[in-house]
Amino acid sequence: MVSFTCNICGRNNTVARLTHEAPTCGGCESNVRLRAMVYMLSMELFGQGLLLPEFPCLKAIKGMGLSDQASYADLLAGKFDYTNTFYDREPRIDITEPHPERHGTYDFILSSDVFEHIGVPVERAFEEVYKLLKPHGVLCLTVPFSLKDETIEHFPALHEYAIVSLSGAPVLINRRKDGTLEVRDDLVFHGGHGATLEMRLFSRKDLERKLTAAGFETIIFQTEAVPRFGIAYEGDWSLPMVARKGEFVFDRQAAGQLVREFCARTAELTELRNQFQDVTASLDLRGQQVDRLDADLAERASWAHRLQQELDEAWRTLAHKQSEFDERTQWALQLKGELENATQSMAELRSKLDTLQAQLNAIADSRWIKLGNKLGAGPKLN
Repeated sequence: MVSFTCNICGRNNTVARLTHEAPTCGGCESNVRLRAMVYMLSMELFGQGLLLPEFPCLKAIKGMGLSDQASYADLLAGKFDYTNTFYDREPRIDITEPHPERHGTYDFILSSDVFEHIGVPVERAFEEVYKLLKPHGVLCLTVPFSLKDETIEHFPALHEYAIVSLSGAPVLINRRKDGTLEVRDDLVFHGGHGATLEMRLFSRKDLERKLTAAGFETIIFQTEAVPRFGIAYEGDWSLPMVARKGEFVFDRQAAGQLVREFCARTAELTELRNQFQDVTASLDLRGQQVDRLDADLAERASWAHRLQQELDEAWRTLAHKQSEFDERTQWALQLKGELENATQSMAELRSKLDTLQAQLNAIADSRWIKLGNKLGAGPKLN
């Protein structure tokens, strides 16, 4: 797994592996090639690799993109005097045509996979880019290239041509300068059939020769990986590069903006430092309050512990009293039962006594007992 921070949008990503063209950023969907373009620009302007959102805002620096991706073109437009141009729509520029009113006005030009689609001779496009740049200007460039000695031109005699569909397949029909016709069906498109026709496959050596012939002083290929930005290469071919017209320097206006930007950031930093100190002092005060609260809490915890012990003792006393109460209640209930039994027995004896008394009274009232008593015989029952 590979983890990196996208230098275009700032998102943190983790992917299985990095490939040159496959989108690997979950935010802006950038690939290695696009991140390398932004990294090279950052190194040329500021001497270090910055995240694009962290670039200083320097409108005195003028830049141009040749069909740049919106993912970074929109952000560049917010940082510099930057215009993204197109071949087929506004703002339009044909880089093979001269633009004398713009010559020497750009600090940087970006071109990602464009020059392989420009018709022959491609040298005129490199020459025009060189003229558009200021004396210290730079071209950040990517094109597919091989490690062979010579560039392979697919259509060296291209003059007046059109791409038509024949039996559902694209076919190129070219009228050469001598008037003869050329029909080709071995076409390679970037972005799918009918999108952008590949005119050539550069060789690295020839690419350097063409850029040097156009006037560029230094050609530097980006060979080193930049893991923190998710930039790694699968080989020595199709590497991004920088073509320098001269060593980049800030002119007076850009330097003034940079100083103002620095002063503004310094003022922000000072304000943040003051806020930090205020927050630190507040935290110290809060810490003292917390210490006092901790001491108070410890005291209350000790009091609560003693209270808990008293409660436990009270519960034990209550349990003992409850046991005694239950025992006495059981004894009282037992006495009550015995009293009820005795009362019932006494009632039964009284009933028997009353019965016997009635029987004696009945016997005493009999005439035989009375007669015997008169004769001085028999028991005296009354």
